[in-house]
Amino acid sequence: MRDDEIEHEAQPEESRVRRALLGFSELVQRLEREGRLTRATPLLLGRLGDLRRLLFDFEVRFTERLLPIEDPVERESRRIVREALERDRELFEELESGLEELDGGPDPEEGPDGA
Repeated sequence: MRDDEIEHEAQPEESRVRRALLGFSELVQRLEREGRLTRATPLLLGRLGDLRRLLFDFEVRFTERLLPIEDPVERESRRIVREALERDRELFEELESGLEELDGGPDPEEGPDGA
């Protein structure tokens, strides 16, 4: 999907959020003009809850569009490096255990924990 397609796809959602925010603003102003603002608290809290959900959903979707897309080649390179480091560690451990076997076990002066 191209950047202009992503931007076009986001426009209806952005328009919906904008309309919801403006609608809430108009509701608050109308209730204030009519002198019913404080009595309409339950209504306002319900609408605020709806707005919070809408804004959270919009923010999550918008943030996903901003995140970099992971490059498959880079991901594969990191996997190869991790596996190589793991093999290196395993080889080192095998060499150490092989040397201990040749020497007849761990050095008695080192103690049971190798220190």
